[in-house]
Amino acid sequence: MQSLYLSVDALKGSLETKLHFQPCATKVDGVVVFKRPFFTSYTTSLWVRFLRFSLQSHKKLEDDLAKLGLTPPQFYVLATIGYAGRLPFGEIGAKMMVTVSNLTGIVDRLEEKKLVVRQRDVTDRRVVHVVLTDKGAKLYKSTIPLFEKSVEKIFLGLGKAEQKELSAILRKLNQDATVN
Repeated sequence: MQSLYLSVDALKGSLETKLHFQPCATKVDGVVVFKRPFFTSYTTSLWVRFLRFSLQSHKKLEDDLAKLGLTPPQFYVLATIGYAGRLPFGEIGAKMMVTVSNLTGIVDRLEEKKLVVRQRDVTDRRVVHVVLTDKGAKLYKSTIPLFEKSVEKIFLGLGKAEQKELSAILRKLNQDATVN
């Protein structure tokens, strides 16, 4: 009877022709287990690393903002309005890349906390603006330095030159994504 298991060397040799990197495999209880990478495309592995970093950094920010009683989307609304002033729902949604229906729930919770109010546009009653209350403006001003410190910690492993390089690369990827 022919064995169903390939030797690590045979498997490694056949994969090396398809992969652009050296696979790392060990045998656990007679089964070949690949540690990493498990994608055949380097760009896919790169995307997974980028996604993992994004999720980890988002979680860190989420934990830090929770100490202030805010979720990241609530903070992003406060920061957007705090920076730009009163804005219509549609503009806030576009800046945050969320639908107006998702934004409605976020603004509802900020209103319950008395951080924002809705105001109808005086010239076009269909348009609803979101405006910071005094309490919201104070929270915004006190939260920005804490948020910036949290973000700074996330990028602590990179020097200023690397941060600038990463910024340029991300800017290029964002521009390419909007063109395509």
